[in-house]
Amino acid sequence: MRNETRAGLAVWCVAGLAMSLFILQTALAHSDVLTVRFVLNLVAMSLVAVGLMRLRRRPLREVNGPAPDPVSLILAGLAALGMWVVAWWLMDMADYGLNHVIGSLASPTPITDFSDSFLGLDLQPAAYELEILFAVVLLPLVEAWLLWGLLQPELGALFGRWRAAWITGGACGAFLALTAVQNVAPALPWGLASLDGYVVIGCLAALAVYLTGSPWTGFAAWGTFAYASFAWRDDLFREFAGKPYWDVGWLTLILVGVLVAVVAFQAIRFRNPRPAEPERTSPPWTLQVGLPLLLLLAAAAMVIVEIHAR
Repeated sequence: MRNETRAGLAVWCVAGLAMSLFILQTALAHSDVLTVRFVLNLVAMSLVAVGLMRLRRRPLREVNGPAPDPVSLILAGLAALGMWVVAWWLMDMADYGLNHVIGSLASPTPITDFSDSFLGLDLQPAAYELEILFAVVLLPLVEAWLLWGLLQPELGALFGRWRAAWITGGACGAFLALTAVQNVAPALPWGLASLDGYVVIGCLAALAVYLTGSPWTGFAAWGTFAYASFAWRDDLFREFAGKPYWDVGWLTLILVGVLVAVVAFQAIRFRNPRPAEPERTSPPWTLQVGLPLLLLLAAAAMVIVEIHAR
């Protein structure tokens, strides 16, 4: 199987999974179950990842990559913390613009209002803890396996590792925005307003994987971002409530965050020297055009559904 065929298969699988889960999560957005939605995401992503491994005949140890350097994992998480403010600044700005142009979404359902159950078990008393478990640990693990362990290497074999990191980052942004669990608070963001922030964290995680060769650094970055979003988002927006997006306070925090991320990446690069890549010719036009089209279709589907909701 040629490189373009393998990469095309991986992209189609990931894009099809994202669109399917977006339709599923939209259909279940106003249901009274919550844990079931996380379980469905986890099972679907795991099945697609296993299917891609079988088709490519890649053992799990190869997908996992080399043993992660503990310090690099910490640095990847630190870089994600630095860019966390940038991502939320972009997402809140996008939401503000959409509210004025299209209209506002209905307020999400508080997690305490779900009579959550799974296989006959009453999970309502532990609903928040289960959400943290899925959103911060289990789903980021499977997403790292699928996106940074399977998709990014396939794109790297075709485009080169440097280009593939940026392409994977964009794909990750669309994937995370489409597959997020909807209409619950507190939760990770979902919908069109979240797309720019997810692209930021997706590119950061993909670049960490590019530097280290290990998808575990992608997991560390994405999991840290998810945890920080639950832990500090309310404090962030309480502090900056009513302030314009170009306020000195916002810009100072963004500047510090970017500086932290740059220093952390420099340290990762120093600890993980990578061999120079050979020069590559332009990739086949079919995938070069098909990949952006898939991402565009994913974003367009989100726009149509969200315009209707707003």
